Amino acid sequence: SRPPRCNRGQFVTPLDFGALGDGRADDSQAVLAAIAYGQSCQVQVVIGPRRHRFLVMPNALQLSVENIVISFEGWLVGPSLKAWNPNLESWPKGSCAYGEAGCSQKGGVNPEFARSQWTLLHFKSSRNVTLLGPGGLLGAGQSFWGVRNARPEVRAYCSLKLESCQDIHVSGLTLRNSPMYQVVIARSASIELEDLTIELANKVLGDAGAHNTDGISIIMSSAVRLRNSVIESGDDNVVVKEGSRDIRVEGLVLLRGKGLSIGSLGERIGEDSVVTDVSFHNVTLDQSMHGARIKTWKGARGLVRNVSFSMFRLKAVKFGILVDQTYCPPSQRPEGCAGGEARAIEMEKLSFTDFSGTFMTQDKKALCMTPTCNRITYRDIDLRLDPTASLPVPPAQQAWRGRSPARQGKR
Repeated sequence: SRPPRCNRGQFVTPLDFGALGDGRADDSQAVLAAIAYGQSCQVQVVIGPRRHRFLVMPNALQLSVENIVISFEGWLVGPSLKAWNPNLESWPKGSCAYGEAGCSQKGGVNPEFARSQWTLLHFKSSRNVTLLGPGGLLGAGQSFWGVRNARPEVRAYCSLKLESCQDIHVSGLTLRNSPMYQVVIARSASIELEDLTIELANKVLGDAGAHNTDGISIIMSSAVRLRNSVIESGDDNVVVKEGSRDIRVEGLVLLRGKGLSIGSLGERIGEDSVVTDVSFHNVTLDQSMHGARIKTWKGARGLVRNVSFSMFRLKAVKFGILVDQTYCPPSQRPEGCAGGEARAIEMEKLSFTDFSGTFMTQDKKALCMTPTCNRITYRDIDLRLDPTASLPVPPAQQAWRGRSPARQGKR
């Protein structure tokens, strides 16, 4: 039988624990209390009712829970830049998140973990957790994006992070306007995400959009399933990073952003970066920077193996397919990548199949440093210059119809 204190019925909300739910008062402690009660008394937690907004501070909700259902009818809301980081403080020195030189050497924590150091809702070492929509998480990204585009070293927070978790199911959740990554899956296994809606108020395309607002970021994780979702972004809509394997993605609509990516891989020189057994299937992309992209750092070592991109429908993307072994953004390595060893991450069993639609600049681009980059398989590719494209494109690139099963080399 339940202990006497479990007397609040079959569900609880933060309002039961003193929250105001007006989006202005800090309700972090009330949300924590509701989740603790739901965990202890085995009842559902409802972030609601509808139209209620519960302001929470980044890193206030760091949860280690099991066997709990959290249903979002309302919203968890994050603070503005002025309220949370009025002095425009950067990441701690040595974290190598952004704008810090000398971070390419082996050793230390992967900078990706520093970039998601602050999060609105952070599950760590949690098991058997279910998160349900239709509500979700609402960031104050509009107050961050313009500042961080000019000064990427200014710290910001992410919306949802699953770290060292297992058996997590997320369904119907909505995430809007995160200052940085919307969803981070790190060192986790058996994660299912479906019917997500990820939205961004910033509609600017390409590099002028909201930087580092990746939709779904997966690192050092396995057995991840993502399906039937609509994802807006100012950066990678979905990205699979080092140490990940057995990732299945299907049934997505991706708007703006930079499309689907493997990497970047190899940010730390001298450490192997490996991604294996990944499939992206049945994906529609509208006005994204890329359709499908693989990006690895210049001078890196490691392996990308058994990765497939299939049944892609592209509309006015800048590059249909991009394979880049020379990646080196100055925001992450100010000193550049000149010199050093002329090596790159190896690639095995990579395929791009059944791509159709339109591009704005180029159908396929490969910046290769190793022979294996030139042995990627392309089949049934029918990409044409979009009629709205304003930039001159060489005739050879205006329609690439790669219907032969033979391997095609660098163009």
